[in-house]
Amino acid sequence: MSTTRLLLLGVVRIFQPAYGYQLRRELLTWNVQDWANINPGSIYTGLRTLAKHGYLQELDEGDRPGRTSYKLTTDGETEYFSLLRQMLWNVDGFRPDRMMVTLSFLWSLQRDEVLAALEARIAQLEQRQKAEPFAERQVLEDPGTPNHIIEMFRITAARDRGELEWTRSFRERVQAGDYSFGGEPPDWAPYPGMITHWGEIPTPPAD
Repeated sequence: MSTTRLLLLGVVRIFQPAYGYQLRRELLTWNVQDWANINPGSIYTGLRTLAKHGYLQELDEGDRPGRTSYKLTTDGETEYFSLLRQMLWNVDGFRPDRMMVTLSFLWSLQRDEVLAALEARIAQLEQRQKAEPFAERQVLEDPGTPNHIIEMFRITAARDRGELEWTRSFRERVQAGDYSFGGEPPDWAPYPGMITHWGEIPTPPAD
């Protein structure tokens, strides 16, 4: 749920105030249903839940009944950065979606923090690599554990090796000045035609 929460807070933060249908349409262009384990139909429920918990403010359009837009509250802004930093600074080999959603919003942090966090991730991945043979040995020596379970450790270790290689190269690119981060001039801006629909209030498709 923390991945979904960060995803929703982050996209609202970009486009606020925005309507649920617009946010859903935007997230579908990110293909979140493939990598974030989020059902497109649950986006509306997620927005309402975040509003209920005080992370989003619902803004009713007086002349358009039933149309609710959202923007972050102060608590929502705090929660956004807390989740972003938590996922950036901590490796979770069983949840690759956490780094995917982190990359979506990494630009909102400053470059020095991103570099420090990447160094921390490299250290964690190197430690996991050192510990992996001993985890394998424990499985193989445990008479109560089927030997094929070892492959669960091996596929996770393979992911860790791939992420370690990528993190090292990504760190080098960030050090070299690639991309734009908090407090820096943006290195990309959408052309006007990409954002005109945010000024519209579309009619959601009929069920």
